[in-house]
Amino acid sequence: MLRLLAVASILFAACSNHAGGDDEGGIEGPAGPAGPQGPQGPQGPPGEVTVLDGGVIQGPPGPQGPAGPAGATGAVGPAGPMGPMGAAGATGAAGAAGPAGPAGATGPAGPPGSMGPQGVPGSQGPGGAVTGEAASRFAGFTPGTYTGVAGGREVMHARCAAAFTGSHLCHTSEYELANSATVPPASGAWLDMSGGIEAYNGFVGASNEIGNVDLGRYTGQLYSANCNNWSEAMSGSTATSGSTIRPDGVTSQLCTTSHALACCSTPYAETFRGLTSTSVTGVRPGGRAEMHQLCGAQFPGSHMCHTAEYQRANPTSSPPAGGAWIDISGFLKQSGSPTSEIATQHAGRYSGQLYSANCNSWTAALSGSTATSGSIITPSGATSAVCTTSRPVACCQ
Repeated sequence: MLRLLAVASILFAACSNHAGGDDEGGIEGPAGPAGPQGPQGPQGPPGEVTVLDGGVIQGPPGPQGPAGPAGATGAVGPAGPMGPMGAAGATGAAGAAGPAGPAGATGPAGPPGSMGPQGVPGSQGPGGAVTGEAASRFAGFTPGTYTGVAGGREVMHARCAAAFTGSHLCHTSEYELANSATVPPASGAWLDMSGGIEAYNGFVGASNEIGNVDLGRYTGQLYSANCNNWSEAMSGSTATSGSTIRPDGVTSQLCTTSHALACCSTPYAETFRGLTSTSVTGVRPGGRAEMHQLCGAQFPGSHMCHTAEYQRANPTSSPPAGGAWIDISGFLKQSGSPTSEIATQHAGRYSGQLYSANCNSWTAALSGSTATSGSIITPSGATSAVCTTSRPVACCQ
């Protein structure tokens, strides 16, 4: 197409030259033959060329202009289909527990379980104000075993109290009155012998054969039944023995053997309060009343114990090795007889003048030309001491 335009331009130029000759008066001659084609001129700048189909050929693009400002964000298009699930990542640390949800409704009750075997029934408790042997209760056998050489009855009481709060070493009548349904150990368990006043002669007797409210704890030293008040393995050259309860009843065993303790929780009205912090002689200007005053001043409401009262209180703290002053007890036999060997409900304070047991009612150092003595309670039981010696006073309530 460009070549055709060029030929047209040459022809146009030739015609223009001939017309000028005509202006000078010449006659137009015939057209000469076409000369040879001249060389092609340099290509001009590209122009806008119309093509046959009416389109426009675009020239080369100019340099890119600066980017215009970002347009407003268009509306979010619809979500595409979910892609395949990726592999599970590592488990993260547990988060804090959320608040507890409300309690659910109570489910229906389950079926009742089968009934287990019946346990051993306990002994019947006493009436409201009943105390002493009439209210006898058995607490149990200590889980530990001990020899009968304990250092005194108070130590045996303390071992029971440690195993069963408020309990003490049983005496045989008390144990039998409790009607315990717990089978004793086959090897036996220590317990105190009982004693009372024999009906046929009025003397003190020891017994392991009956359970009777008229019997109380036997508290005299007895090498063949209570290891000399649970304090000695030998009595002279003889080995001591103590009472034990076995399934076949009460028997006696050597004090050096080890057994559990039979413990009772019988309530007694008597209470041991303690020993006075002041030691005094057994010769007081005010007699027994002054001894009571010493106790009352340190333990309000208390008084000097008598031996049966002290033993019925079942104390758990041992008296000093040197002993503490205590009144001797007595029971009715004709005009009355003193004793430190039984602690029955029938034994009371002996209040007669007795130079060999209560310093003539705690007033005299001499009885004629004889030095008086008074009862004292020691770890091995009751004994006597010269009245001019100083000791604390045992106080009961």
